[in-house]
Amino acid sequence: MSKIAIDIDNTICNTTEFYGKMAIEYDREVLHKNNDIDFGKVMPRSSNWSQEELLYFVENYFNKEALNIPIKEDAVTYINKLKELGYEIVFITNRGIREDDHTDLIVPSYLEKHHIPHDGIITGTNDKYKYLDDAEYFIDDAIRNCEDALEKTNTKVIMFETDRTRDYNNDKMFKTSSWEEIFNYITKGRQYKLISENL
Repeated sequence: MSKIAIDIDNTICNTTEFYGKMAIEYDREVLHKNNDIDFGKVMPRSSNWSQEELLYFVENYFNKEALNIPIKEDAVTYINKLKELGYEIVFITNRGIREDDHTDLIVPSYLEKHHIPHDGIITGTNDKYKYLDDAEYFIDDAIRNCEDALEKTNTKVIMFETDRTRDYNNDKMFKTSSWEEIFNYITKGRQYKLISENL
């Protein structure tokens, strides 16, 4: 059975957009400031927030609202289709790598809430490539994770396009913002393999 390793934030759900709105609201309405919010982070924030202000945002917004991040509906559809075809689905995330980040704890509940099948969950890692030795495909939205997977594994890399990666190009990986295209890319490879085996 082929394994597909999938990132969570900004790959199956709209994390940065969701928390970005909260960060702006927190900055304007709670802190009564008008700071620029850095959307280059998975959890948008202002570099001008004090440590106490950042911790308050993490504890009262980031951790508490993680179950409510909007899911990409086409991700649900096509991950289920991949599972039905017999693929092993494993989710891999750096959630939980910070001591104040407890969003890793709700990952099973989040997947269950949205009816997303899985065979495993790996949390708290910044080096996702270390868990890809037996994965045929790796899907992530972060440039570093995708480049590490290309350089250090034999896994086929699919980059999920976001605002941060729109201008990034690498001929060695498949880049798309469509789960339907991901499904077609993976299953086309599978169909070719099945035909080759039957020749």
